Amino acid sequence: TAHLLRAIARFLDPQISLAHLLLLNAVVRKIGHGIGYGILSLLMLRAWWATLMLPRSATRLPSWTAMVTTWSARAAVLALLSAAAVAGLDEWHQASLPGRTGTIRDVALDTMAAAFVQLVIVAARALRGKQTALSS
Repeated sequence: TAHLLRAIARFLDPQISLAHLLLLNAVVRKIGHGIGYGILSLLMLRAWWATLMLPRSATRLPSWTAMVTTWSARAAVLALLSAAAVAGLDEWHQASLPGRTGTIRDVALDTMAAAFVQLVIVAARALRGKQTALSS
């Protein structure tokens, strides 16, 4: 990402300093990780929800809305733990590569992104319940 980002930044500001380029690269990478682990958390929730909530005879997954309305705390916790495990394994792998580092701080950041998505789903469920109660 650094080469592409450097080209874009230099196009926008030819005088950008190396310190600013390094900071920009770090911020863009952390945002990318946050988005990636948020999506992973959502997909893991879907997988765990389907595994725990649907009958074995089900041949199709219900809608995403159905998943939110029949939300499962157990599926959410398993999704969060799954995302945290992937983050930990990713950092462990990075620590074994030359020129890369793996840190517990990055595991925590990735796990917080996954938790944020789970909290958004809980909030959406609560808002949906309030809207349903107001309309009845």
